[in-house]
Amino acid sequence: MGILGLLWRRVAGRRLGTVVVVTGISMNPTFSEGDKALVKPRAYSTGSPERFDIVVVRPPGVDREDIKRIVGLPGELVEIRSGSLWVDGETTEEPHVPASMPVDWLHAWGTMDDEYVVLGDNRDAPGISDSRRYGPLKRDAIIGPVTRQLT
Repeated sequence: MGILGLLWRRVAGRRLGTVVVVTGISMNPTFSEGDKALVKPRAYSTGSPERFDIVVVRPPGVDREDIKRIVGLPGELVEIRSGSLWVDGETTEEPHVPASMPVDWLHAWGTMDDEYVVLGDNRDAPGISDSRRYGPLKRDAIIGPVTRQLT
């Protein structure tokens, strides 16, 4: 590809978004392996991530991007206990999660000013990497929101 093609891809990716292909099962049933999604890498340059946004992240020490859902925002106490998600001491409904979490799970994160807790929707799947494995993510580990699913 020539230099103009590379330049066009870079400009188009920033303005229009970048297509990513979902790997793994961590976001089932919202996304299945092989699904395509459009991510906007610069969408948060004028705003902040919000709870339940689906985002593409690059966790520290991981050599690939992944799609996750933001469940915890900066300055919050986020817990998984009694089979539910709790934020600052109150249970939070998650209609996008297909099944309740095991009641014996106990995870807790206190986030700093620039940290977010991200989880997959398929919480009970084995071997899933999300904040349960790597903790809260710094803001700069969030590449951008998924703006739509492509067919």
